[in-house]
Amino acid sequence: MDNAAIRPFRAVGFAGGTEAVSSRTYVPSVSWSRVPQELPEHHVLRLLEPAFRDDDPYEAARTAAAWLTEGVLAVDAEPSFYAYRTVDAGREAVGVVVLVDLEAGRLRPHEDVIAAYAIRQARLAEATRAQWEPITAYTTDEPVGPLLAATLTRPADHVALDDARSDEVWAITDPPTLDALGERLADQSLVIADGHHRYAAWRTAPDREGRLALTLVLDPPALDVGPIHRVVARLDLDDALKGLPLPVVELDDVDTAAAFVEHGETRCVLTDGRRFLGVNAYECAPCWVEDVFTPHHGLESEAVSYEPDLRMAARTAAVEGGVALLLSTPLLDTVTRAATTGRLLPHKSSWFRPKPRVGMVMRRWA
Repeated sequence: MDNAAIRPFRAVGFAGGTEAVSSRTYVPSVSWSRVPQELPEHHVLRLLEPAFRDDDPYEAARTAAAWLTEGVLAVDAEPSFYAYRTVDAGREAVGVVVLVDLEAGRLRPHEDVIAAYAIRQARLAEATRAQWEPITAYTTDEPVGPLLAATLTRPADHVALDDARSDEVWAITDPPTLDALGERLADQSLVIADGHHRYAAWRTAPDREGRLALTLVLDPPALDVGPIHRVVARLDLDDALKGLPLPVVELDDVDTAAAFVEHGETRCVLTDGRRFLGVNAYECAPCWVEDVFTPHHGLESEAVSYEPDLRMAARTAAVEGGVALLLSTPLLDTVTRAATTGRLLPHKSSWFRPKPRVGMVMRRWA
């Protein structure tokens, strides 16, 4: 195919069958604190952990080189697109992994980033000359799913199984399908659902190859979206809303709080884990927190932690002290509008599922 914006590539993956791929790959969560404690010798996180926990991306580079030499990792023989299917608790999502040329402007972020996180991703990519985890994006016009139907009728090239979830990958090499997928993706904006820090890192890569972004593209119906809550240390609940003229609703408990934030994207509950105060910010809740609440209290970034589980956020506030801000979910229309207009939402405004398994489809260049 001849398309400047959307390109095939030779994937890197774990050699061996389903058992090896399953045991060496990982479905990511929001926090590194939830990484499994017991890891096999050649688990993908043994490669990545030095870069994120020890700030040593060159150790990751040495590990990757050794695994390629030993045959733990293998590189596909010819450039391909890769159909990707995940089934989690009975819900199916189908997409395609491609390279997106970041200089073409097709891949659009919807939220801001934390600079330190992006710098760490940039150092990892530069040291290893690799992209170890795809960005996840979604289509805004014509879907890709129907173009993958024929590919999914044959046995998958790689399979990973984990509890109620399966991940499957198919290499696509036939020119008609490559051309059809490339043309469909090149003619529309692709909104980043997950991977904003990788995007921010890769678009500034000094190497031209590093500015071609490993990207899993899904269609919107395949996605689930939810909020990421905040926990602010050393803040008293009675002081949290002082000087912020919003009507307050007293809520009974965490269940009532969860129901409150489910209705609309402008709602927020402030809690110390015992009392629950609901407010309607009259704008997207993460925007209110970032633009109004945070500067009002003069909060530094290290005073705020992030938690996707509402009950866990409330429990953390109760156990550790402080105030949890339980946020409503931004609408997908709001996310798309932020991406296509360039008026970004605050960092960590939302989470998206499914996330591709880390280690299923990777990319490295010479």
